[in-house]
Amino acid sequence: MTKIMHIADLHFGREDERLVEALAEKEQELRPDVVVASGDLTTFGRRREFAAARELFDRFDAPVVASPGNHDVPYANMFSRLVSPWRRFRRRMGDTITGSYADDDVAIESLETSRGAQWRLDWSLGKARPDQAREIAGRLESNSPQGQLKVVVCHHPLVAPGGMTGRAKTRFGEEAADIFIRGGAHLVLTGHMHQVFALSERHGDHVCWFVSASTAFSIRTRDEPAGFNLLTAEEDHFVMDIYVANEEGGFKQYERRHLTRKEAEIVPEHPGEPGI
Repeated sequence: MTKIMHIADLHFGREDERLVEALAEKEQELRPDVVVASGDLTTFGRRREFAAARELFDRFDAPVVASPGNHDVPYANMFSRLVSPWRRFRRRMGDTITGSYADDDVAIESLETSRGAQWRLDWSLGKARPDQAREIAGRLESNSPQGQLKVVVCHHPLVAPGGMTGRAKTRFGEEAADIFIRGGAHLVLTGHMHQVFALSERHGDHVCWFVSASTAFSIRTRDEPAGFNLLTAEEDHFVMDIYVANEEGGFKQYERRHLTRKEAEIVPEHPGEPGI
């Protein structure tokens, strides 16, 4: 049984400090095997914002697998955005994060979908590289023993409610999703939307779940409160516990969903409140 704490869109620089402390406490309480951070650790890619993210991750007992988001580029330095958009991300986060992780039960690989600049007006949108997706799928397939959970983390959605439109318009996202489905991935964990969802796709009898988390503790919420997901892998399903911020500056469990690994359906279980 593997427990993954899934966080996204921390946006240090625009954080609710009470929720930062509450998240650190929840990590200690829930004791996940690994934390997955789906990008946007910062708001403007500033050094002090990365320092705050590093300080938080240093408090975690679990290893952190992270993929950069579009807010993790140095916003004020156009030269760096064009030439080396993730240099500061990698240098400032250092050994507090990794791009891949594996143990006997789970293998996790990160896909970069953010770009420092693009040939379109909205640089915040994602772009996947199918060749990188094939490389990642190949590593997961060749290095994963029978029964090992295969997970991909990226910032932008590859599958989204309502289709790949608006903020979910990730170029080549559907192609990358298909590569991971056919390659046997079980989970693809994303952010960017500040929205919780779980959508399944299948290839033959194999089911892959595409799961998105809300913003972890930023004041930049949209239609949903800040929060995170806890995913527990059981033999025939994933237990998806959704936590949301409360008025007291902490997190409460809001809903539990069972994501079946064979029938591609969600079985909700409500702990006293309606689901998101």
